[in-house]
Amino acid sequence: MAVSLPRARLDVGRLIMVPAFAAVLVADAVSLDRGAHSGVGGMLRSAGTVLVLAFYALAIWCYLRRVPAVATSGSVTAHGAALAGTWLPVVLPLFHGAPAAPGRQALADVLLICGMAWAVWSLRYLNRSVSVLAQAREVVIQGPYRWVRHPVYLGELVSSLGLAIAVNSFLALALWVALCGLQVYRAAREEQVLLAALPDYRGYRSRTAALLPGVF
Repeated sequence: MAVSLPRARLDVGRLIMVPAFAAVLVADAVSLDRGAHSGVGGMLRSAGTVLVLAFYALAIWCYLRRVPAVATSGSVTAHGAALAGTWLPVVLPLFHGAPAAPGRQALADVLLICGMAWAVWSLRYLNRSVSVLAQAREVVIQGPYRWVRHPVYLGELVSSLGLAIAVNSFLALALWVALCGLQVYRAAREEQVLLAALPDYRGYRSRTAALLPGVF
């Protein structure tokens, strides 16, 4: 007796995001290879770039292994905020001003390192539930998700602040403020999907912070 197996759904997000992340990964790898990395400042910048490479490499790995979504937001504005929030940090270095003073550059490097280290750690636990768009897969409660519901966004905001400080322009800082709004809106729309699709999420939401424990 013939058995009809369910047809695997095409993961459009994977087809789009894996090549896109790979392109960013290659560009950052080239910049690391060509840049001058002498002294403490150079070591900090190299460490930040290595963490950025690790983040995008891990994102590609997670996308290649991710499980199908059980629900996806139908909001066009939510999709737009998700895409803008994902790619705005990538274009921030294009809006550069005057070279940053050594102290400002050191602060920027430390923020980039701390933010990206946190984001890599968070993405490691998000794992097969990764998504740019607002989707529901499973409730993740390990690692930094024990305290924060959206730790990847938090890491990206901290690292992006470092980029904005290093770029040293008012436009970059204004774009970072816009990024904060995008990520907050993005998290709120994502939680609508998670609450509707995953019964366990409501209890998890009641005992954890959205972005900053005890603050927001």
